[in-house]
Amino acid sequence: MKPALRHSLTLRVTLAFVLIVALSAAGLGIYLYRAFVAEIARRDDLQLLGKLRQVQIVLGRPGAAELLAAQPDFFRDTMSGQENSLVRIVGPGGAVLADINPHNERYPVPPAAGAAPGRDAIVGWTARGGIPGQVVAGSARLGATPVTVVVARAYAERTAMFARYRAHILAACAVSALAAGLLAALMLRRGLRPLRRVAEHAALIKPGTLAQRLDIGAAPSELRPLIDAFNAMLQRLQDGYARLSGFSADLAHEFRTPVTNMIGQSQVALGQGRSREEYETLLVSNIEELERLARMIESMLFLARAGQDELVLARQPLVALDELERVADFFEGMAEERGLQLRCSGEGRFAADPALLRRALANLVSNALRHAQAGSTVTLHAQPREHVVELSVRNRGAAIAPEHLPHLFERFYRVDTARSDADGSTGLGLSIVSAIMNLHGGKASVQSDGPETCFTLAFPKD
Repeated sequence: MKPALRHSLTLRVTLAFVLIVALSAAGLGIYLYRAFVAEIARRDDLQLLGKLRQVQIVLGRPGAAELLAAQPDFFRDTMSGQENSLVRIVGPGGAVLADINPHNERYPVPPAAGAAPGRDAIVGWTARGGIPGQVVAGSARLGATPVTVVVARAYAERTAMFARYRAHILAACAVSALAAGLLAALMLRRGLRPLRRVAEHAALIKPGTLAQRLDIGAAPSELRPLIDAFNAMLQRLQDGYARLSGFSADLAHEFRTPVTNMIGQSQVALGQGRSREEYETLLVSNIEELERLARMIESMLFLARAGQDELVLARQPLVALDELERVADFFEGMAEERGLQLRCSGEGRFAADPALLRRALANLVSNALRHAQAGSTVTLHAQPREHVVELSVRNRGAAIAPEHLPHLFERFYRVDTARSDADGSTGLGLSIVSAIMNLHGGKASVQSDGPETCFTLAFPKD
């Protein structure tokens, strides 16, 4: 079987449907066949007992003895003239008074079951050619003489009728299965049409067609979750492609600026002879630009690994206040240079990767120190909640406009581009913070209310 057919959903469902219909038809046929056989057997038993009763009645009439001696076939003719009916009349002492058996069949003679035997008195036997038969014996009186009447019958026509009935059932099962298979194939082909439309739509997807969506209104209810998921995937792809395009443009701009600066400065310096001090100044400037590029590249590599879950967390139980104080001690010199103070408070314990936690806090604290109002205090606070421990960094300074808040954690997004470029920011610090929180299953958020701005890291307790 070809791979396409072996993996065909239509073929699988059709075969399964054919099998179900065939088994159901076979089960129904077997039930009907057994019910039919049981009913025919019951009617034959009653008919056999009726024939026995007819012979008993004829034997009880006046002149039956003379009739038996002169015309024994009369007793068979009494039973509707059926040639496959056998009659034996046995007198006292086992003397056979009449034996109507044209084909000399050998059949058992059961004990007499009285004047009115029931179906339980009937005994089965097998005639020539394997034909089933039945025999029953009852008592009667021939005048004043008690006799035993034995009536038997071979059911050749019944056997042939059952064989034909079985053949009809098998044919009906085969025709039903075939018809079910054809109808199932047609039904599935029509029912899977929406899936084919999904496949056709997926084949047409390219960057310029990501905005197209499948119409869910005409889709069957069973396929709506699939179409919803497909449309949601297209939305994610569209958003991701838009972010990637924007990121590529921002990346090109961020790389172009320092490279252009270094090229321009180097060309100017090489335009004419320079002193040693001027060349040293040029080299220092180029090194600063290269260091900025190196930081940007390292940050982008970190974000790429974090986005692909390539980073393995080394979680450890941590005390929140100890981590805040550790980061505050590191930035104490920077804070003194800018006339700021750092204050730590709070409590709480949680599990996190210490290196990544400190990197996230360092990004927030350095950002807070750059934008804090001179002479103010930058507050680092830990607050345990029901399921998380929140670490917040709060500073007083210029408020962030509400339209900027949802975008602060995007790559290369800056509220004040001129100021960020001046202090050497790469525009990736808050993106790294968000990536670190995603790795920990937590969340980074920001609030800016008047002169105060607060960044919060929510780490799960477990």
